[in-house]
Amino acid sequence: MTLVAGVLLVRAARADGPAHSAEPASAPAASEACPSGDDTTCGRLQFEAGTRAFEQGQYEDARHAFESALALRPHPVIRYNLALCWARLGKPTLALNELQLVLGDNKTDQDLRARSERELHSAQLAQAHVTFTLSDPARERLELDGSAVPSSSSELALDPGQHHVRIISGASVVLDQDLELSPGERIELRVGQSSRRIDVVVVPEPANGARAATPPPEHREAPRRGLAPVWFFAAAGTTAVLTGLTIWSGLDTQHALSSYQQQLPSLSQAEADRRVSDGHARERRTNFLLAGSLLGAAGSAVLGLWFVDFGSAQRAHVALGLGQLSVTAHF
Repeated sequence: MTLVAGVLLVRAARADGPAHSAEPASAPAASEACPSGDDTTCGRLQFEAGTRAFEQGQYEDARHAFESALALRPHPVIRYNLALCWARLGKPTLALNELQLVLGDNKTDQDLRARSERELHSAQLAQAHVTFTLSDPARERLELDGSAVPSSSSELALDPGQHHVRIISGASVVLDQDLELSPGERIELRVGQSSRRIDVVVVPEPANGARAATPPPEHREAPRRGLAPVWFFAAAGTTAVLTGLTIWSGLDTQHALSSYQQQLPSLSQAEADRRVSDGHARERRTNFLLAGSLLGAAGSAVLGLWFVDFGSAQRAHVALGLGQLSVTAHF
């Protein structure tokens, strides 16, 4: 349906040519020679004959007519119709060549350019692809349909149908056979080194015809069976803060005691009682902080050993080198 619509479009779009009736009674066939010496008139008649042949499914006759019209009166519309004929005849490579010329012609209008781009994409999807994997590319030679293929060509885009492949290694023929390719098919042909075995592997194609890259495997973390590691880190951080305060409070209490002992002979009874009361308060503060530090350490240990699920996210690495120590971790 797409190709027929394309031909109907270009018949209506040819506004710069002579008038053209829908079904002329005595229009020449595609193979008829033009009786007139006017290239414009002959080109128009060949174009009309090619259009009728295409609509009737006679694509080979339509191709000859469009080629004749193109030789007499070059125009991107005629070349576009010729590309449609090649596509219907199972020759997407030739269709691609014509469509690329249409897109490169400055006479091509915007509508025809859009249609050509769509047909270009369809022709690319219709091509078959063959990948050759040779065990010794420097020694082995590849021939396709009687023509040598450069060793740098690892993948070839071919028209569907039958192709003849020969692989020659030195003076011996390793492979000599026909390949039947379907539209959009991808085949990998491998030549084994030890046994000289030929493996033909059909590469599966996505449903939309486009070759899709294999997505990387999705990373999924295992469900946790306990608390998140953040609880352990919070408890450990709290314990570290309490330990630091305990050390500071102990040093402060010791400093107050030393100062009291040094100044005791000169202190009054009231001042001495006040300093003793203050010292007891500092001791109680230190004891409370020490108890908190011990409870925090015990709680952190309990959380880390029994309640927190570090799972697969816990990784640590310790590296020792000359004059340096490297520790990295991820949670």
